[in-house]
Amino acid sequence: MRILNVADFNWMTGAERHSARLSLFDICRKFTLAGTRANHLVVEFSDRAVARMSSPLRLRGLGRGWANRRFLQCVDELRPDLILLHFADQISNSSLQEARRLAPGVLIAEINIDPIDTPKNQRRLSQRNGFADALFVSTADPGLGRYASASGFAAFLPNPVDPSVETGRAFENESPAYDLLFPAHDDRPREIGVEKLPPSVAVGRLKLAVPSVRLNHPGIAGDPEAGGYRYFEALQSARIGWCLSRRSTLPLYASDRMAHMFGWGQAVLLDRRSGFDRFYGANEAAFYDDWDNLLFQLRWMLADDQAARAMAASGWKRTWTLFESSRILAYVLAQLGQDGGASGYEWPCDRWRA
Repeated sequence: MRILNVADFNWMTGAERHSARLSLFDICRKFTLAGTRANHLVVEFSDRAVARMSSPLRLRGLGRGWANRRFLQCVDELRPDLILLHFADQISNSSLQEARRLAPGVLIAEINIDPIDTPKNQRRLSQRNGFADALFVSTADPGLGRYASASGFAAFLPNPVDPSVETGRAFENESPAYDLLFPAHDDRPREIGVEKLPPSVAVGRLKLAVPSVRLNHPGIAGDPEAGGYRYFEALQSARIGWCLSRRSTLPLYASDRMAHMFGWGQAVLLDRRSGFDRFYGANEAAFYDDWDNLLFQLRWMLADDQAARAMAASGWKRTWTLFESSRILAYVLAQLGQDGGASGYEWPCDRWRA
């Protein structure tokens, strides 16, 4: 199969400020790796980078037309069987129509991994209605069918792990530098039980409640974000990972940090309400219901490192069994090309329609 994988990919274009911001853990990259291992021809196209570089002022909006022309040139030369769109905002729907003319029979799938209840993302979810064959979303909500094309569908997409990316074994680290890793990209409030706390407030409360905890919180309270190799180091140097997503009550939604933490072999703290206890048992993840329960789970792991390591190893093994990227890509291809869609997976395989 020939696949045109359209995403930002953080190509170096001069827009970077203090770091290259390499796309190492992103799902778009993992699909390229998985597709290549499965003997598909995968071509990456960064719509934002092409738009930015084609503009004399390096402004994406001014280069959008050029990005669409280059996109269609790629379609014409590759004649893809599948186009994957990952927040490819620079590519117009009229270009997708032209892509179907240039590559008859091509399938187009939109990938969306953000919380589905924000106005910005709801606009994105609606963007390809009538132009994409499928919408894959990292939230298991049947109501997503309203964003599907008349002849298309919406479906759930689990966050994958990839053997080229999540290469660590944190549970093998006998003396980690930190007890708990809690990263964030911003200070917008997160759901913890009935509360909504900014990460900076959550960090302060954690330190007061458990003064002995050795906490690494990149991107929070003035600490620089951990990107690239520094993120690898952060994952390897902590026994426990706290995956605190912006929303904890959306069905099967979690930040992709959950996959990073499980895939790297950390013991993972997860809000039970998101529903991941359908995949992980009590010996594979530490589930909490509210702030007090979170502290209880953290304290027992700090008191029993061997039990925490055993949990981390069990959760790691379960994650690689379920969510390895080649398996996730095979599921996507089955949903798109198999009569009746995919089947036999542990997550919802419904194809929701309007």
